[in-house]
Amino acid sequence: MRSENIQKGVCYLLLTSFLFSSQQAFGKVLYYLSSFERTFYFSLVAAVIMAMLCKKEKVPLMGAQPKLLFFRSLFGFLSTILVFAAATDAYPIANLSLLSSTSTIFALIAAVVWLKERMSRGQVLAIFIAFGGIVLLLKPTGGFLEQESLLALGGGFFAGLAYTVVRRLKGESPYSITFFFMVFSVIVSFPLALWQGMHPLGLFEIGILLLLGAVTAAAQFFLSLAYSYAPSTKISVYLYSQSLFAFLIGIVVFDEVPDLLSMAGGALLIGAGILNFIASRTMHRRQFYEV
Repeated sequence: MRSENIQKGVCYLLLTSFLFSSQQAFGKVLYYLSSFERTFYFSLVAAVIMAMLCKKEKVPLMGAQPKLLFFRSLFGFLSTILVFAAATDAYPIANLSLLSSTSTIFALIAAVVWLKERMSRGQVLAIFIAFGGIVLLLKPTGGFLEQESLLALGGGFFAGLAYTVVRRLKGESPYSITFFFMVFSVIVSFPLALWQGMHPLGLFEIGILLLLGAVTAAAQFFLSLAYSYAPSTKISVYLYSQSLFAFLIGIVVFDEVPDLLSMAGGALLIGAGILNFIASRTMHRRQFYEV
């Protein structure tokens, strides 16, 4: 890691959050293309960019832990497909961003179940608060749930599993992990896109897909750069600014204003994430001093 610089780490993480929310916005713009088609094109662009970054940083394209890389890529691919499927013309991007951000809560649960990690009381409380926010965002009325909300929530679930696998990939370069993920997405999504039927692309679609791939690669690059300046325990809370950026993009670009229930649910989810961050730091400090 470079010499610690919290300010630079925070700045790069805020830029990462903006890029992730922009990724969802670009996916929403091309809502009329299938999830598999969008995933194939943007993954192809991102794979080429990540290959060049791997060469520049002199890291291997293929990692040394293929089994874990496979599962990280599989869960990441499923998350991408579900989030893109939820990114319809009518579904608010702020809701999409908030429900997909439940990945941090699902990653916490997966770490307890799979990695046998301990959970503090504060983290348990954060889970209950988060699920309260999820209920408000899902807005079940008469037993009916919006399909897009369930898809976005599923995207958060699989992203949480993917992040849990990443924690087991010690020693692997973030560039190698991302390249493997992008290549996996290209290989799996292409036949599925062909089976569904691929649409002819105009200059507009090509331009948006190129931007989508570039934004995805840039988000992964700046995420790695942010954590090279400061540990996640000190700056990861700033990733929740992604929902704020999505909220602003929804208003400015898509003329979307979330209703009160969505705003309340979003506040609970963000609050749960911050509580989880604080509780995790407190628990790590206690464990450090106990040792």
